[in-house]
Amino acid sequence: MVNFAVWLDGVILKIDLTGSLYKIYKGDKISLPITYDINDDWLKIYDQIREVELAILSPYDETTTKTILERINLKPSYVIANRGRTKPSKEPYRILIEVTRWDPLQIVTLASSPLDLLSARFFDSRIKVICVKRYQDCSKYSPFLYSANLEDAISSLKRLKVIR
Repeated sequence: MVNFAVWLDGVILKIDLTGSLYKIYKGDKISLPITYDINDDWLKIYDQIREVELAILSPYDETTTKTILERINLKPSYVIANRGRTKPSKEPYRILIEVTRWDPLQIVTLASSPLDLLSARFFDSRIKVICVKRYQDCSKYSPFLYSANLEDAISSLKRLKVIR
């Protein structure tokens, strides 16, 4: 059985936090911008993947993440918010595995940034990362799949029999 981990920023929300998150990773103290705008393809595929266990990975703190999820009417099985270190750290995945007890081999991550992919790789390279082309190119970090949009990504996962 496959479990989905989806990054809130970039995949669901129409926002690219790569530059801001990289600055934070390097030690800068900055606030992350927030949006409530959702990518159109997320709305189309959400019904297809909501049947499986879904975890939202968020670079925002718990309060901000909760506010965003309520505002966009998203109710995942699990929410992994930033508890001090977020991508490209392995911390989000450590917490994800600790909370869910999922097998890394059964996790499919929907991502849109090189930092998303690096975060998964730092934790366990067996996690399948599906990188969707949004604002940044993460193809150079060897994702499991690289797709133009979420609909194509889900179709590819079905063709490969990763999901039904």
